Amino acid sequence: MAEINSAQIAANRAALYRWFALAFFAPPTEADVVDMREGKTHRLLIALAATPGASLGVQAMGDVLTSGTPATVASALGAAHAKLFYGVGGYETASPYRSIYSSDRGVLCQQATAEMERVLRQHRLRLEDKVCEPSDHLSIQLEVMAQLALRYAEAAQHSSDAQAGRQSEQAEFLDTQLLSWLPAFSRRVVEVDDLGFHAGLANALQAVLEQDHAYLLEEA
Repeated sequence: MAEINSAQIAANRAALYRWFALAFFAPPTEADVVDMREGKTHRLLIALAATPGASLGVQAMGDVLTSGTPATVASALGAAHAKLFYGVGGYETASPYRSIYSSDRGVLCQQATAEMERVLRQHRLRLEDKVCEPSDHLSIQLEVMAQLALRYAEAAQHSSDAQAGRQSEQAEFLDTQLLSWLPAFSRRVVEVDDLGFHAGLANALQAVLEQDHAYLLEEA
């Protein structure tokens, strides 16, 4: 079996971060549900369940995915996504913005948003015009991690000094921008997600972030 090098690992990590980013940004379509039940993403979920701390979350997701036809499951997940992340649920909402969990008043567009704007400028990244969300949205932060991982994959082809620097910046971003509030967000999702899919998704994401952070610190 061919050995997987650091560049391939980074590319795989980037793909995983991008999948999580999309999962928290928009509800799955009927085709997405089919894919999670029996396609390429189903194989991803099987692999994800092997991450320490993620198995119960992945199992909860699987229970929902197989609870009805793809159409009915997609409809239920769409309603759950709107309730949790679009504010349709009123108090029963799990806002996906860091500002809500890190500011004294628990409101949007606070210091966390300004910090993310600075990070985007620092790494010369910009949001697509169609993305009309504050920059501290969970999906935007996950997409930044995907971009940083891809940059590491490119750096791995060159000097070891550049490679080490890319690892360190990923670990720092995880520590300051994601792990600083993701546990509180996950707890909130668990509290208000009656269906259970997004609670499982948040649980799996937290496990992945913690595992990835440890990996990056070890490799830096």
